Amino acid sequence: MDPELQMQVLQQLGIDGIPQQLLIDALQSVEVPALNVTEIGELVVEFLRDVAVNSTVVADLLRLYDDLGISNPLQPGGLDVVGLDVILQQFEILATQYLASTTFRNVSAQCLDDMQLFLSDLIAQETYANQMLNSYGSIPTLNDLQLSYNVRRYGSIEECQYVKDWNPTAPFETVSCTVGYPLPIGGAYGYNGICVPASCSNEDLFEMTEEIPLVGEYLMYECIVDYPWNLGAIVTVCICFAFVMLVTIGTAYHMLAHGSIQGVISKTVEMLEKTKSPPVVHTVYQKHLTYGTSNKGFEPIAEETVEFEKGQTEDNEDRESVKKGEMNSSDKKLAATNPEDDDDDEVAVYKNYLKRLGFVDRLLMGFSSITNGAKILSTKEPAGSLGALNGIRVISMFWIILGHTLQFQLSYIENPRYPLMEVVPTFMFSIVLNATLSVDTFFMLSGLLLTYHTLKHLKKTKGRMNWAIFYFHRVWRITPTYMISLAIFASLAIHFGTGPTKNSLFEYVGKTCQDYWWTNLLYINNLYPFPGTLNAQCMGWSWYLANDMQFFVISPFLLYLLYKKARIGLGVIIALCFGSIGVTAYLALYYGAPVGVHPFYNNNTLEAYGTEAADIIYGKPYCRIQSYLVGMIAGYVFFKIGGKPFKMNKRVNALLWLTAFGIGFSVVFGPWREDNDLPQSLAVIYIATSRFAFAIAVALVAFACVVGYGGPINALLSWRVWAPLGRLTFAAYLLHPIIIFVVYLTKNSLYHFTYMQYAYTFVAHLVFSYLAAFLFSIFVEGPMMGLEKTLLGGVAAKNK
Repeated sequence: MDPELQMQVLQQLGIDGIPQQLLIDALQSVEVPALNVTEIGELVVEFLRDVAVNSTVVADLLRLYDDLGISNPLQPGGLDVVGLDVILQQFEILATQYLASTTFRNVSAQCLDDMQLFLSDLIAQETYANQMLNSYGSIPTLNDLQLSYNVRRYGSIEECQYVKDWNPTAPFETVSCTVGYPLPIGGAYGYNGICVPASCSNEDLFEMTEEIPLVGEYLMYECIVDYPWNLGAIVTVCICFAFVMLVTIGTAYHMLAHGSIQGVISKTVEMLEKTKSPPVVHTVYQKHLTYGTSNKGFEPIAEETVEFEKGQTEDNEDRESVKKGEMNSSDKKLAATNPEDDDDDEVAVYKNYLKRLGFVDRLLMGFSSITNGAKILSTKEPAGSLGALNGIRVISMFWIILGHTLQFQLSYIENPRYPLMEVVPTFMFSIVLNATLSVDTFFMLSGLLLTYHTLKHLKKTKGRMNWAIFYFHRVWRITPTYMISLAIFASLAIHFGTGPTKNSLFEYVGKTCQDYWWTNLLYINNLYPFPGTLNAQCMGWSWYLANDMQFFVISPFLLYLLYKKARIGLGVIIALCFGSIGVTAYLALYYGAPVGVHPFYNNNTLEAYGTEAADIIYGKPYCRIQSYLVGMIAGYVFFKIGGKPFKMNKRVNALLWLTAFGIGFSVVFGPWREDNDLPQSLAVIYIATSRFAFAIAVALVAFACVVGYGGPINALLSWRVWAPLGRLTFAAYLLHPIIIFVVYLTKNSLYHFTYMQYAYTFVAHLVFSYLAAFLFSIFVEGPMMGLEKTLLGGVAAKNK
């Protein structure tokens, strides 16, 4: 048999599940002259018997035998010597036809040629082919899976990628791919690394293996290649580039022209002061109310005024440049049409000029990286700020990153049985397992800050509030930053490096975001589609932003009640808390919701929604509003105290701290059981009340620190270093999962879990997340805040 045809036959038969060594022996034996016809016949019969069940080729051969009038070779005596030569001749013809038929019809010719050459050179023990084979990930046995729980075997990816570099005579470039295949255990998938010619695509590999019995149609291939750029990625890059350019222009203006413009403004103000009727000159930077909204670093912005440079002398040339050289046609028209005397005309011109010049200056300075960087890194806090909240906010963000570091890593650990059986069930690991409580800290802080600052404003303005600006400010502060981070995650992150399964995950993300991005824009992604799952959302961790916005939308009703009828307002808030607890308890009981790693108590979730991952409680506003309402009560208390001296005896203070720590400790460690046997009744009580209780504990700590009874804990939480980190918390929350995913998915090998490895990875994620948050704040969040102040400063001033 021709060697090339032999390899084609070997390839096709081997793909159908026949042991390759059996094929090699059978095909090579046919060409050995020392064997007589009878011995060859016996080999062919043995070969056909072994593969008859598995190979579609055999069925074609049997039909061929019938057409030729030859007995069935699988029956005793069915193969005679005369028919053997005919069979062998027709076998070659049939094999050639078979390779060109339906199975490989959609496979590229170059891929087929390279694969045949690889198999031929592998039999010939060529070095490059051996290196390709050596880079394969080992196929785990069922025993391996039961002992290690490791379903990923990537092999040596670099060994595959550098075949051509290390073997210059290799006939083609190579690419490392991952094949995913179903495992006979709970619908799980296994993943193995393979090395194939670079001419073969994911589709080629699937077409070549689709006919494998039972599993062929379920196989998934992903080759490590650069992902093609699509329109979404290009648009996202353009948007990011536009922000970079605006910040560059703003920074250049700050460095080169801002000083001169401020000098012109100062001289213009001096000229106005020398007129016979000096007008009241408003500051260039209009004051306006801002609200302490999101607990993700959205702190109240201090009211600002421009500081004009003093000590500059005035000369006639400067005056003339302002009066003539800097006036445009509208200034001149205003002067010509004003019926007042010349001095009044001059005042009007100067005021108009000053207004326009100040607007341009504010606009460009809002995009200056120097200005925004200085604001972010400043450790100064405005008077009346609640300094201890910075420490609570930042430590809570650290806690979230700690939990996500391990949660996302479990799928990429080569020894998952060790952490799952020896680490996760331990008492102290409850700190990591219950890291989701940190989100309730954010809800509490959000309600507290919103209530505290809004009530202060209502008191100052005697109950007047522009509620349209109230809502607009919130949407403007969050949405642009949120949507840009979503666009980066959905379309751009896939281009941040390459890895064994990176493209498939981000392709799923892109498809999900393409279908449901509008739910994020409307802040209903936690409600639609209902009940949904966190993994099926675009940016699964953005459920928090949806909840926080929904709480904000309904807050004016509660805030106005607190301002006008405090007792009624507090009563409504408390009633809502208990209503939320009741709804959560019912859902937990009916659906058998578990605590921690405990399994579900019944199958109601699975039967109702087809998956136990359905988001029945975790991301739903009617279950999570408890913590926000606790924050509103705390904000009202802080408002009533109003910075006045507050005295508390030592026993009451000690009781307060014991209560706070007792509640917090009980919530974090209370559900732990050595045998993981938690009765459903206790689970229901815990699920319904734990987040409410934890928010109370944090609120008590904040209260003690704010009124001056925090001691060393207040000193820690009020540490000035927390201030800049607190301003970065919102961006860090948005970006840290993207960074974690990119780091894990671009790693060419699995992690080996140890405590030191976990700690090291956590610190790395922490540093990179805050570094990315700083850049994001410089280029996106800060400029958008500055733009809002520039555009709405006058409106806010009129509303006061």
